[in-house]
Amino acid sequence: MPKGFYKLRCVGCGQLISEKDSVARCPICAEAIDIEFDDIELKKRVKKLFKKSEAISGKKYTAFYPLKNPRNATSLGEGNTPLIQLKHLGKTLKQPNLFLKNEGQNPTGVFKDRGSLVEVSKALELGAKAVVCASTGNMAASVAAYSALAGLPCFVLVPEETPLGKLAQTMGYGARVLLIRGTYADCCALSSKMAEKYGYYLAGDYAFRSEGQKSLAFEVVEQLGWKAPDIVVVPVGCGTNIAAIWKGFVDFKKVGFIKKLPKMIAVQPSGCLTVVAALKKKIKKSPLVMHPKTICSAVGIGKPLDDLKAINALRESKGAGVAVPDSVTIQAQLELGAKEAIFVEPSGALPLASIKILKKEKLIKPTETVVLVATGVGLKDPKNALAAHPTPPSVEPDMGEVDRFIKYKLYAVRSAAWHGREKKLFTRPPSIKKLEQVVKKELNANLKKSHLGEIQEAIKIFISKGKPVAKSDLQKLVENVLSDLTYEKRIMRVIDYQLAIHQKKPPKAKAVVELFGKKLKAEAEGVGPVDAVIAAIQKAMFGKSKLGEKLIDFSVRIDGDGASATTEVSMKLTDAKDNHVVATASSPDIITTSIAAFEKGYNILYWKNEKN
Repeated sequence: MPKGFYKLRCVGCGQLISEKDSVARCPICAEAIDIEFDDIELKKRVKKLFKKSEAISGKKYTAFYPLKNPRNATSLGEGNTPLIQLKHLGKTLKQPNLFLKNEGQNPTGVFKDRGSLVEVSKALELGAKAVVCASTGNMAASVAAYSALAGLPCFVLVPEETPLGKLAQTMGYGARVLLIRGTYADCCALSSKMAEKYGYYLAGDYAFRSEGQKSLAFEVVEQLGWKAPDIVVVPVGCGTNIAAIWKGFVDFKKVGFIKKLPKMIAVQPSGCLTVVAALKKKIKKSPLVMHPKTICSAVGIGKPLDDLKAINALRESKGAGVAVPDSVTIQAQLELGAKEAIFVEPSGALPLASIKILKKEKLIKPTETVVLVATGVGLKDPKNALAAHPTPPSVEPDMGEVDRFIKYKLYAVRSAAWHGREKKLFTRPPSIKKLEQVVKKELNANLKKSHLGEIQEAIKIFISKGKPVAKSDLQKLVENVLSDLTYEKRIMRVIDYQLAIHQKKPPKAKAVVELFGKKLKAEAEGVGPVDAVIAAIQKAMFGKSKLGEKLIDFSVRIDGDGASATTEVSMKLTDAKDNHVVATASSPDIITTSIAAFEKGYNILYWKNEKN
């Protein structure tokens, strides 16, 4: 490598850094490090190594990477992701030259692979014994995959509460995952210490990763016929990616491949404004967001590592920052899938979600070429992707059930509720007529009087617990009723219950049940409150119910925070004939919700037995 081809400089204090001392943070002021190229040497290197005629790929641009032996770079075939013209959405938005760079087509399904190419190659170059990184998602999977190809052990540190399902891809690549009883910041600090003590390469949103991620800009220029777009819209979390993409355009201009530079637009969720807030307030550093609140988990970063680089890129490009509510982002995610057949993670939908705001603020013109960067495939965040759609209903193998599904448009209920989902609809129980009008207006659903009656009863429970019914609550109640009411009428209903809980004794419950029109009472103990109540219900029905029903699975999800939270319970029941049903319910507390789910499950099982 020619002497002076590149150097590392702190973007905070401006000090030069040796890559043997740090490739992550400045050892003096702890700010981010940037790679500076010697323009003359870069032009020589590009002239010698770069071929325009070569097929597009991440490895094609290794002349622009700070690697000694660029052609030996560790590559999984990253890059060459499609630049798709959004014809349908472009027409709707009156933005005909609207393109989407779909980074979900990278090997591990995310833009991080571009940076992992350079980072892991650099780890080999520096003689690292292993690679270590702190992450809970995209970064971990990408680094693990490239480490596996390079033959380097990979250690991944994650907070203890991180769902293991989210780490399945990372563990599939053979990474050594360690759960830390602490925060993500604790994981970052510990991984840094591991790197220093054991001679591991510290991977993450650092200097060399940025060098790989700038290849996105190179590809966009090529795919547009060797022209830069007018606008590039990027979701921003740590800030590394938008800074890298800007640097890529600057590099291409330096070597004469393009004549003009685009404006960079940063998009962040309203619940986690860091870089965008700094830009609007005209301050150098991003404000700290202690508790990010957003479904866009990939960019929900309250303390971005590369905020200085990102802010500099935005100011140098004369760009802007935009805040987008989660409800608008989810709608954009749905539109991309339904109208353009592109499935992205919520964070990847942020750029599309920002277009109407950008047009309203006159930050883009209808004649401009706009490129949206979709950072990852939708399967990277399936929980939030599923939350935007109705839970598929379980129905009997009967055409009448299919007719009901079509007639009542169950498939459209949840997506409609994402707009203004916190809107308060009822503070007191409504009449059937009023409820019918609200369901039609808010959810675009036409329901039978029996359905409305069930929803009315559920609303009464909400109100009795002191919780107003929000739009999101109504959506869940409608969805539960439509998906569960496959029976003609309720054979069993829990009329009332009492629960006694003691510190050193098992919970004891009393239940009053109506079965076939007769009131039955019983009391029972259980290992927990829910178990005690269900045991009392079943004991009351003992000898009267012939189903032999058993509760075989039980799951709880809390939607919301504090007093406004709603509990969703899903129960799986079976009977003596080995019929299985899953019933769901929603209410403000877990006991009431569990009773409602058990009721529904029992009644569905009864009518299955009657029909069979």
